[in-house]
Amino acid sequence: MRRVPVLPEPGRGAYNRGMAESSVLRAVVQIGLVVWLAGAGACAGPTVQGDAAAEAAASSDQLTRAQVIEHARAFAEHRWSASEANVFHGEDRFGNRIDTPDRPGSGLDTGWSTDGEPNQGVAYQWGGFSTIAEFEAGVAAGKWAGHLPTDGASFFTPEAVGVDCSGLVSRVWRLPRKESTRSLPRICRRLDDWDELLPGDVLNRVDRHTMIFVEWANPARTELRVIEATTREGRVHESVHERQELQRRGYQALRYPPLATR
Repeated sequence: MRRVPVLPEPGRGAYNRGMAESSVLRAVVQIGLVVWLAGAGACAGPTVQGDAAAEAAASSDQLTRAQVIEHARAFAEHRWSASEANVFHGEDRFGNRIDTPDRPGSGLDTGWSTDGEPNQGVAYQWGGFSTIAEFEAGVAAGKWAGHLPTDGASFFTPEAVGVDCSGLVSRVWRLPRKESTRSLPRICRRLDDWDELLPGDVLNRVDRHTMIFVEWANPARTELRVIEATTREGRVHESVHERQELQRRGYQALRYPPLATR
């Protein structure tokens, strides 16, 4: 597993401007944005309701750590095929700048392609909260596969499918709604000692990024393996980070209480 640098997720707030169909609604949205920004984080889009029942036959209080990692790996290892209908670079019908993380258009070596070969990893979508089934259905229906916030001030669009970093965590923890990097600490317990980390815990940096801890990557516990959704790869993937670097950047180790004894 190659090591990758820790890069901050672009932007500091994302809001679903895509739901404003008229100038009147847009004015209401702008007022609501001021209120929302006080409680939401970047790499997260707005906290939104989702179809949790689709992949949550059991509630979070019945969830095990093994199930969290299995579900996260399913997002990272998911193979899917794209067509030209899933590619988009321009403005959506709400005036939002949209850039899918396809290899030719985004310039990412890890971006997805339409060459007929299977792509791996659910696509990164700013503010995204798709289940794997929703992602597949959306791609098949011609929705855009992911959305990178390339302009630094992106907005969520309902015309794309995928997940962002906190959307991934919310899905694998079977949360009833999408949380953000800012709201995750409110529902979790902070671990002062990183040596206490267990599979399924997260490393979170408010307004920047969050990632799922899988295991220590070396006996000295100076490197850790995680599963994350990132803009630098445009998808969900596994990677290895240096503990000291994450701590230097201000990441906190968080534990979701229902997983405490599992």
